[in-house]
Amino acid sequence: MVIPHRIYNPVPAPDLVERGSEAGVAIDCLYTRHSDGFVRQTALRRVLASTDHPWTVPFVLQLLGEYVIEICDDIELFAETQLATRPGWATQFRSFADENPDFIVLTRQRATSYWECYYRGPHLYRVTYPGLRALALLVDGPSD
Repeated sequence: MVIPHRIYNPVPAPDLVERGSEAGVAIDCLYTRHSDGFVRQTALRRVLASTDHPWTVPFVLQLLGEYVIEICDDIELFAETQLATRPGWATQFRSFADENPDFIVLTRQRATSYWECYYRGPHLYRVTYPGLRALALLVDGPSD
């Protein structure tokens, strides 16, 4: 699977496809790659609220290696509050990480770079940066 870096299409009309349907989730996954961060965040929220489709995992994880901290905050909140109640998805995140270690390493490096350049002030320690914290919760599991 190749995830597009960015798409520039207009946002589709809300009645184009049924929200939550498999086709709707697929469209939302594509729009997590939109050039507008607000569009990406809205699409992500719908993906996180959807059924646990294994093919959504890379679209969620990809966002953790990007610069919009509000999106990382949303994923961190999901990982902290909802992942435990969705064991199927928790397994899918970990399986994807096991099968794609290079992707995880690159995503972690990108998140670290954004933390270092832009977010070190509010997040003195790397482990508190939402992108890295969410990544750890999703692919490494909760720490006890």
